[in-house]
Amino acid sequence: METKMLDVHVPLPLAERLDALAFALRLPRDEIVAEAITAWLDQEEQRRLVALRTIAAANTMIVVEHHRVIDWADSL
Repeated sequence: METKMLDVHVPLPLAERLDALAFALRLPRDEIVAEAITAWLDQEEQRRLVALRTIAAANTMIVVEHHRVIDWADSL
């Protein structure tokens, strides 16, 4: 698979946590970062899909005027 080099600045405490985890798991940092980015992208794509579906559903809803709802509730 082709790769692309990304330069990123992260807060030192985050970099230290990454280094500690990479050492503990005996994994390369880039493997951990790639997995984290994949998980984040999957999550954001799912959120976007849910938001778009919600908007589409809202656009198809039938709106009932407030006074009609009150009249109906009073008739119960």
